[in-house]
Amino acid sequence: MHLTVLRLSFRRALSALWREGGWRMSFGSLLGICTLFQFLLLGLLAAAAMQSLLLSHSDIKLSLRPEAPRGEVQQFLPVLQQLPYVERAVYITREQALARIKTEDPSLAAFFETFQVDNPFPDTIGVTLTSLADYPVFSTFLSDARWQQLIDPTLLSTITHQEERVHELLRVANGGRNLAAILLLLACAILLSTVVEFTRRNALSRSAEVLVERLMGADGQLLVLPFVWEATLLLWGSIVMSALVLGLFLIILPTLVPALSSGGALAPLFTAAVPIVSFALPVSLVLELLCAPLLAMTGVWLGIRPSFKEASLGHV
Repeated sequence: MHLTVLRLSFRRALSALWREGGWRMSFGSLLGICTLFQFLLLGLLAAAAMQSLLLSHSDIKLSLRPEAPRGEVQQFLPVLQQLPYVERAVYITREQALARIKTEDPSLAAFFETFQVDNPFPDTIGVTLTSLADYPVFSTFLSDARWQQLIDPTLLSTITHQEERVHELLRVANGGRNLAAILLLLACAILLSTVVEFTRRNALSRSAEVLVERLMGADGQLLVLPFVWEATLLLWGSIVMSALVLGLFLIILPTLVPALSSGGALAPLFTAAVPIVSFALPVSLVLELLCAPLLAMTGVWLGIRPSFKEASLGHV
């Protein structure tokens, strides 16, 4: 019985959408709001990717004094590697640093050769901490008097400044994420109001038809379900088309913003965002499609109830 009612109401909804053209304007509004919703969701995911990137960005280069004895440096390196909050520690000689520059930045290497600039790079130890929260304890460890003869004294202030910058960027990312979340809720409210207005107009235009069906003893579900189906179909179409627009945008995004392409300034952010976006967007699309009937039912109930009350009063 219920399946028959659903089929009949679905056919009536398709017939009404085919027969009447008022849905086109509502569909355009829903498409615009859904597209905005998808891009806000993308902004929320980008903020999450930025936060993840910043939290994992815990690389520090320890510049060594030129006069530091090589033997003491070799003893210092195992101590670093055994620290529980140090993920990796690698000794990099000044010759290795210059060779890396020749590979990564040939123009700078050519400048050194043209003006016969001596190797400006010191011996360093590259340290990767397990998390950003380990900055303070690592800074305390380096301030020990045992390491002052090995490490450049300006290093501690550099680490502190680096930590402050990362925390400032984290606050910006959190603010962007909160703003995107608020705007997403606002977009949902606008979607609901658009469905309510669409249903209200449909109910008013069919008030005589609804009244006749009620006088003939039509079931309430059979009267309401076509409106629900119409709103659901419009929402589904808007969600799918907006997702296609977002997918096309993501495909051409590296072309529009060269900094996101491989080797660009924002390439690390793009790399961090790809796994998050590739997982979250399909999941969110499925959830949006599943939530569309619930949103449609809520909007129909809010939009059609006044018309049904007026019809009932008129009948009385």
